[in-house]
Amino acid sequence: MREKVIEEATHAPLHEDEHHIFNECVELSLSQDCILTRRLIRSDGASFSQIVAIDSADDLSDFAMADPYGTRLQESYDRIRQKCVAATGGDRPKQVETGDPVRLIGELSMCATEGALLSKVRTITASLGGMQFIYQWIRFDGATPAAGDPVETRYLVGCRPGWTQQYIARLWYMNDPCVVYARTNVAPALMSHVNVHRIDHWLVTEARMHGFASGIVVPAHIHGHGMVGLLHVSNSVRAPAGEGVLWDNRVLLRAMSSELLDWRVSQVRHDAQAKYELSEQETQILRMLRDGASASHVADQLGMSKHTVYKTIYQRITRKTGATRITDAVEKAAAHGLLD
Repeated sequence: MREKVIEEATHAPLHEDEHHIFNECVELSLSQDCILTRRLIRSDGASFSQIVAIDSADDLSDFAMADPYGTRLQESYDRIRQKCVAATGGDRPKQVETGDPVRLIGELSMCATEGALLSKVRTITASLGGMQFIYQWIRFDGATPAAGDPVETRYLVGCRPGWTQQYIARLWYMNDPCVVYARTNVAPALMSHVNVHRIDHWLVTEARMHGFASGIVVPAHIHGHGMVGLLHVSNSVRAPAGEGVLWDNRVLLRAMSSELLDWRVSQVRHDAQAKYELSEQETQILRMLRDGASASHVADQLGMSKHTVYKTIYQRITRKTGATRITDAVEKAAAHGLLD
C-alpha cells in the first residue's frame, strides 16, 4: 500500500485546472518533470492536446503569449511558472541523451510518460538531421482515416512552443496538406513533394519563418485502427541539402513514427481496459460482432439463449462502455484498440 501511495504521489501533477471560455474548454496540466499539457475541447467535442517541455521561462512565455485565450488564462500560467521554478530552480538545460538512434528508437516503447518520450525523440531527431519535430496522433471517427473526421489530436511538440498554438487557433489543421497526405499514404515524403496547391499557403510562408526550411513527413497507420501517426521533422537548411540528410535517414524516421504510434495505441488500450473493465468473454463477443457474427451465432458459441444474450450480455457490455446500442459498443471498443 505504501508503495502505491508513493507511486501515485510521483505521478500526481504539479498543477491542473480547467477553464470554460465561451463554448470551449481549456485544460492545463503540469507534470512533475515540467511537461505542460494544454487540451482544448471545442463545442463539437473535438479535442486538441499539446505536450510541451518547459525548459525555460522563455518557453512558457512563448507558449502563453501565443495562446488565443492567454489573457483569460494568465493567472494559471503565472502559477505554472512559479511551480516550474520551484521544481527546477529556474531555467534548466535540455536533457539530451546520446547514443545510437537505432537503440533509442527501440527504447521508445519503454517510456512511461509523454515527457520521457519527448526527451528521447529530441535526441533521435537531432541525430538524424532534424532540428525540430512535431508528432501528431490523430484519431478519426470514420471507418477509415480517409473517410472520417479528426475527433482527437495530440501534438508532441519538439519545436518553438508557440507554433502549435498558432496552428490550432487559426484552424490550419483543417487544410494541412501533410494531414491530407497522411490520411491515405504511409510512405515518407519530402515537404517539397507535398502538394500545397498555392504558393502563398501558410505552410510555405508562416512555417518557414519559424525555421521549417526543409522537412519530411512520415505517416504511420495501424490496420483496422482509427488512429494515424504523423511525424514532421524539419531543419533550417534550405533544399536540396536540408532535405537530402532527412531523406537519407527516412528508414529510421519511419521506424520512429511507427514506434510512436504503437506507444500511443498501447496507452489508449490500457486506459480503456481500466475504464471499461470488460471481461475476456465480453471482449471476445465484441470481436465476434465486429467480424459479422449475429446474436444467434453468439448464443450458440456461449451455449445460451438469444434472449439471455440480448437481455444480459449485451446490456452489461453497453452499460460498461457507456454505449446506447451494442453496435456502438463495438465501435467504441474497436476505436480504443480493445479488439485488435
